[in-house]
Amino acid sequence: MTPPPSVESERDGESDPQADQPVVTADALATHIVCPRQYEFAFERPLSARETSTDRVRDRRRQLLRRSIIAGLRSDAGTEDGRVEAALEWLDHEWRQASAGDRQPYIADAQEQYDADALAAAVEAYFANGGHEHAERLVEADSVVSYERDGIRYEATVDAVVERDRGYLGIRYVPTLHGVLQVSWSDTHVREFVDGQSYYPQQIGSFVRAGVAIRGLKAEYGFDLPCDFAYVAPLAESRPAYESESGVRVDVEQRHFEDAFEEETRDLVDLIEERATAIGDGKTDPRAWRFEKIIDSACQYCAYQDACPDRMGAELAFVDREPTRGECGGRGEIDD
Repeated sequence: MTPPPSVESERDGESDPQADQPVVTADALATHIVCPRQYEFAFERPLSARETSTDRVRDRRRQLLRRSIIAGLRSDAGTEDGRVEAALEWLDHEWRQASAGDRQPYIADAQEQYDADALAAAVEAYFANGGHEHAERLVEADSVVSYERDGIRYEATVDAVVERDRGYLGIRYVPTLHGVLQVSWSDTHVREFVDGQSYYPQQIGSFVRAGVAIRGLKAEYGFDLPCDFAYVAPLAESRPAYESESGVRVDVEQRHFEDAFEEETRDLVDLIEERATAIGDGKTDPRAWRFEKIIDSACQYCAYQDACPDRMGAELAFVDREPTRGECGGRGEIDD
């Protein structure tokens, strides 16, 4: 089975902008919100990030799920069973390719087999819970949506764009909803974050990705049309189920951002444009952006912490300071 190129690898979120026009991606914005120095290491002068087995498992799940689901969405099969079969064939193909690599993230064969069964169950569960409707109304898959404002082009990568009865839905497939903001129409998450009342930058970053995608959809398909963005997690929960053929039972969850976007548009746009300006101005010093919070929480989850001069400087500073959550043995507010 030979995969189409657009499924074989995830888009990096950057298209060919007009000459000399600055481009800011949703991923770059989300990273800069967590820590400007992390953004520098990830985007401006990339370093090889430290990677744990947990990181590799999570990334593997994300890639295998999205590629398999996109293959099913794009399948020419005339039946629902055929669509699922195409997705599972792709999953099997990709799983074998990934398993042929040298850096295996699993410490035991049983763990690897469980993950394989869980991913297959997740693909089936997704199509049984709305995936077939997505396939029948698919507009694009593995694409970039964008809009322009004040001379800057903002871009967001979406795994699928689906037409609704009125408007459009952008989807990003993730294994679980860890790190994705829990929202409702009456929330003021962005205002509370900006005002310093709360600190959950990774979750706010997920909202920023959604906001850029929604505005990109409106720019692409019509500003007067209602557009939504959802994180869909086919592997939100998994547990052994010995009565089933695969031995794994999974739950599919999704989180939509249309109402939250409408409620918090002004604050969200201000945050996006503020961080885009900081990126354009080359501001990567975290001491100008919530440095105490970053040291207290974000640093302990950062893949670049071993090479970060700001963290090392803070650790070696001859000042009295409270121990971080990591030093106390507790967790920070940033989810994985």
